[in-house]
Amino acid sequence: MFKQINNNQFYKTITYNGLIVFFRVLSSFIVSKVSAMYLGPSGYALLGNLKNIIQGLLGFTITGFESGTIKYISENSSNRNRQNEVIINIIVFSFIISLIFSLITFFFSEDLALYSLKENQYAVFFKLLAFLLPIISFSWLILYITNGLQNIKLYSILLIIFNVLNALITFVLIYTFGLKGAILASFSAPAINFLISLFFKEIRLFFISAFKNLKKVSLKFFRSISVYILMALYSSLLISVCYLLIRNRIIFSIDTRNAGLWEAMNKISSFYMMFFSSIFTLYLLPRLSKNTSREGYHKIMKKYFMMLVPILIVFFLVIFLLRFFIIRLFLTNDFVEISQYFYLQLFGDIFKILGFSLAYQFHAKKMVKAYLVSDMILYGVFCVVSFFLIDKYGLQGTFYAYILSTSLYFITVVLLLFNVKNKYLINEK
Repeated sequence: MFKQINNNQFYKTITYNGLIVFFRVLSSFIVSKVSAMYLGPSGYALLGNLKNIIQGLLGFTITGFESGTIKYISENSSNRNRQNEVIINIIVFSFIISLIFSLITFFFSEDLALYSLKENQYAVFFKLLAFLLPIISFSWLILYITNGLQNIKLYSILLIIFNVLNALITFVLIYTFGLKGAILASFSAPAINFLISLFFKEIRLFFISAFKNLKKVSLKFFRSISVYILMALYSSLLISVCYLLIRNRIIFSIDTRNAGLWEAMNKISSFYMMFFSSIFTLYLLPRLSKNTSREGYHKIMKKYFMMLVPILIVFFLVIFLLRFFIIRLFLTNDFVEISQYFYLQLFGDIFKILGFSLAYQFHAKKMVKAYLVSDMILYGVFCVVSFFLIDKYGLQGTFYAYILSTSLYFITVVLLLFNVKNKYLINEK
């Protein structure tokens, strides 16, 4: 039995990924605990606004390159020269886009500070963010490249180092400077991560090669990967705007403390979602990218869900039973009120994980229209319905809206895949 598990690529991915997730959760635990202790629910809410702004910016500068990078590098695993061209193009285009949005962030720093942090005195932090944006983008880019190359060892080492540094930097800055330290840590930590990564020879070679081979930069490649940029940008903006609007609606309709409680529930959700999202990118996406047949797709997804669903059920049951312990461990007693929302959050997350698993076919086969429609259902419904239900049910209304949006998202993805599968996959029989 153990030999069979060891030879199963899905379980091997989970096992290897377990180490990565452990350090991610450890880092998030430290960040969450320190933030809860020194900032409280109100500070948690404002920090959530800032992170959504940064998420939106990274949606333009780097997030859009993730699926395309993994797809094109994994597809050309037997052609090293082609892989190098992909890496060179990605580095150059990411840098150019980052510079453009650095300027935008700098000139609109006061507006961004006032909207997200409610005081324009924090504009100086957005100016610093503008300066560091290209470096922050590169810190994520090298992870996408090593993932695409299936250099899991280097990928794991980098992620472990990044998470440990993030925890240490955040702890020191929040302990020393409070909310200002938390703001600074949000973008200084990933910038420092990139500088540390340059100690690895493989990472230095990526950028040295890009500098020496600028003539290989091609607009044709950019047009090809722009589909992925559009898809990820669309999602990043939807997520950022959706969560910003909902959080500010809670602040306006209830208070900042309740917005912080909602943010804390999202934070706990993000802990276990790290595990599942890593499986999506490490195991599912490379296989879906290489597959071209309907029979192959059905085989991949059947095997995937047969192994995923039991893990999902047990995992979520344990989380629900340990919810009070988890709140006190990752947060403080000031947040224990969110225990009443756990079953609603978990219920919505089940639909989200199942829907995301199926929707990775949209990434793998550039199913742009399907991707745009399904994401609009997910975040559009969540945002609009939350506005109505917050007034009627208070904070609990956001969780009702979340369940409705994720269940509709899952149904939409299933219907879209059923209707267009013949267009993107061939029949081997």
